[in-house]
Amino acid sequence: MVQEYLAQHIIALYQKHAREWIERRGKVLSEKVWLDRFLSLLPNSAHILDLGCGSAQPIAAYFIAQGYQVTGVDASEYMIETARQSFPEHVWLQQDFREYLPEQKIQGIVAWDSFFHLTQDDQRNMFKRFAEYAQSGTALMFSSGPAQGEAIGELGGEPLYHASLSAEEYQTLLQDNGFKLIKMIAEDMECTGHTIWLAQYLE
Repeated sequence: MVQEYLAQHIIALYQKHAREWIERRGKVLSEKVWLDRFLSLLPNSAHILDLGCGSAQPIAAYFIAQGYQVTGVDASEYMIETARQSFPEHVWLQQDFREYLPEQKIQGIVAWDSFFHLTQDDQRNMFKRFAEYAQSGTALMFSSGPAQGEAIGELGGEPLYHASLSAEEYQTLLQDNGFKLIKMIAEDMECTGHTIWLAQYLE
């Protein structure tokens, strides 16, 4: 029951501690090698959907600097306002990304350090949405936990919920929804221990 409560209060926690999160996150781009792998699958000037975009720093900012169009979705009002102020020519939506429905197909989808805050069932349900967003060749990249289970981190001194499926289930969900796995590394020490999935929609 405690885990369920924490999972239901992720959005409220990020709204409460948005300023602290932005300061803690900073602009250091430890993910660059993975962002470049992701961008290598996209045409120039592609449209990228950043789910759980935060303040747009540093990931969406990197995409924008490379000439890509970004739509960012995040439930925190403060983070979205910060993104709008920094990059007003792009689209920033305050919304629970589990409920987001794009008006057009997307060429790139990223859910970095956001997807793993969803419950296991919500994660399973997102793969059908990813396929609905995609067109042939769409790249998908997300970070997960290294193994099936739930874990509790910390934000602002308060417990922060995380969950993960098994590697085998992620592979099955990708395949069943039309995505080919391009690269996966569990606990990549060259990327601060992140477990990262990169796939491409081929249907």
